[in-house]
Amino acid sequence: MSSSLVELAGTAQHLADVAARALQDCAGIAFEFKADGTPVTPFDRAVEHGIRTEIRRLHPDHGIVGEEFGAENEDRDHVWIIDPIDGTRQFSAGLPNFGTLIALCRGRTPVIGVILQPWTNLVCIGVEGLGTRVNGEQVRTAEATDPARVIACLSDPDAFDNDTQAGFEAVQKASLWNVYDGGCLGYASLARGLVGLNLNGPNLEPFDIAALIPVVRGAGGVISDWRGDALDAHSSGAIVASANPGLHDRVLALLA
Repeated sequence: MSSSLVELAGTAQHLADVAARALQDCAGIAFEFKADGTPVTPFDRAVEHGIRTEIRRLHPDHGIVGEEFGAENEDRDHVWIIDPIDGTRQFSAGLPNFGTLIALCRGRTPVIGVILQPWTNLVCIGVEGLGTRVNGEQVRTAEATDPARVIACLSDPDAFDNDTQAGFEAVQKASLWNVYDGGCLGYASLARGLVGLNLNGPNLEPFDIAALIPVVRGAGGVISDWRGDALDAHSSGAIVASANPGLHDRVLALLA
């Protein structure tokens, strides 16, 4: 018998607790570069190992895809996608704008998403059909539909290339004001109604995206690629999230 989403959300909270304990008292950790040129620390591997161990114990019939250790049983009905430290550069520098991302997917659809920031004790969990909660409290996105009335959380300007620079600048100029390089925490702030939109360049992988989808949708927001096409567990590249459909339409027009 398959577990309900309520039960699986309990597993997601437990996995967040596992990651939080591993990351609570560490900063300025030495890093190395992987073959693809991206940095990794011992904590990236330790956190993913701990999460994988608990998934295997609690749900041995589930698949797992992790950034550091790859895929196992990826053809299962339920698959967890793990980014143990989203923002390794910031983490290595002792900065708090990083998080752990955990998603549960049914087929290609992410149905549970977790954004964890262990140093500030922030746990954001979105569950399909059940909404999004931050530290147990139900949250909703903002209602403004005019970009000029909302804060835009934009990724590192260096992340935008020749094909996306113009769209980045259009959103940058149209918003009320901007904050930069918030990473996954920007999407938690969108779910809480604190920022109106999030914009990321083309350097994202499925590990970076999957957990954000249920969080944004569960709070009433919209998330897509820059063309407005829906995202799923295999999506990569540039994405945009807005607080509501009306705002999203206007942001997509700017990006076009």
